[in-house]
Amino acid sequence: MILLMQICSRGGRVDRTVSLPSETNQYNESVQDDRQLKPLDEIYYEEQQKEQRQNPEMFSLFILMGLVLFVFVATKRGWLQRLSPSIVWISVSIKRNKVTKERIASISIRNHTKESLTFSPPVLAFGMLFKKTRKFRIKGGSDAVFPLTLMPGTAHNISINLDVFTQKAGISSGSKWLKVEVNAGLKLYRSMWKYLF
Repeated sequence: MILLMQICSRGGRVDRTVSLPSETNQYNESVQDDRQLKPLDEIYYEEQQKEQRQNPEMFSLFILMGLVLFVFVATKRGWLQRLSPSIVWISVSIKRNKVTKERIASISIRNHTKESLTFSPPVLAFGMLFKKTRKFRIKGGSDAVFPLTLMPGTAHNISINLDVFTQKAGISSGSKWLKVEVNAGLKLYRSMWKYLF
């Protein structure tokens, strides 16, 4: 009886010792077979290669083409004009004549409102630091352009020889700033100050 119990207990021990080496062998095999383990740099490189295969440049190109198509259609159908603010742009630019070296002022009046506007003759304002601004109304001359009516979305340009104008008006050379004011009924529109070089 005692002999039988001893054999049974040893048999259980044998089973335990047999199972343990098999588990350790599997663990050793998995550790020794490190072909599946990769450095972190290699993993990042493979991820970048996968992203490049997806070709994100083509995706951004399609988005850009869609935006261009949308702007084209919106311009043709007048959607952008409805979204843009209704304003009047008064701008002045100064350039020198290549031959005579005289300063030429180009005044632009643009009607971006939704109705026709009638403009009075523009007023040139010459200014300098710590002195009062001198203003001069431009006469229509023989053309009699003003009062000028501009339809929505139209513009009118005027060119003036500044050197001749300042000489006839007796404006000193110290007045180095110029802006344009245009009256359209109940509202006065002004340009930004421009430096006279």
